[in-house]
Amino acid sequence: MSMHEETWMRSFHRMLEMKDPIQRCEVMMKQCLAHFPFMRASLFTFSYFTGVGEGILRVDRSGVFSMSAIREDIRRIPPIQRVLLSNKPSFLVMDQHHQLFPTEYIEAYNLTSVLIIPLSIERIAIGCVLIDENEEGVTVHQGLIDDVMIYFQQAIAYMLPPISQSPNPLSKRETEVLQYAADGYSTKEMARLLRISDFTARDYISTAIRKLQANHRAEAVAKALREKWIL
Repeated sequence: MSMHEETWMRSFHRMLEMKDPIQRCEVMMKQCLAHFPFMRASLFTFSYFTGVGEGILRVDRSGVFSMSAIREDIRRIPPIQRVLLSNKPSFLVMDQHHQLFPTEYIEAYNLTSVLIIPLSIERIAIGCVLIDENEEGVTVHQGLIDDVMIYFQQAIAYMLPPISQSPNPLSKRETEVLQYAADGYSTKEMARLLRISDFTARDYISTAIRKLQANHRAEAVAKALREKWIL
């Protein structure tokens, strides 16, 4: 697991300490700005039944603001509609795509570019995040876009309720290493705490990832949290 993914999981663990879902969303959005070189991010929900997107909140370096006044038919904004239907992020530079985005939003928020990140459950879109005002000198490249997408995929997975009541398939040690991973410990640190070798700790993690059919450690931790096998 990369260093930044370990940092993300510390953020997600703090997020779970919040009982109110809006407060969890605030933490998720604030940590996005803390981890990535952007200065403003806005959260929206989306319903397939109505085709409508609704504002939840906006976060920037000065605070958190309600976006509840915004309610839009997503078909009116083709770039956002494409992202929600394809479940793939998109980065728009406004001087190239201004005709695709409502002028009133470009002017109200002084948009020069926007990164659109879909939020989904089992590949069904439930909302999106619009991120803009990247820090001076920062180039928004594909690697950065992919990292932001992974961050929000993991954040949403952490916030979801358990998807089933299935028994824990993990052994005691596998569960322990995932719990330590969720708490932000490195492999070396968890090996020391469990009094096992680094190699053995990595082996337990690999086995847990395989049993949970996850692609990496962060996904395995997210699944275990959703099932309440770890806290």
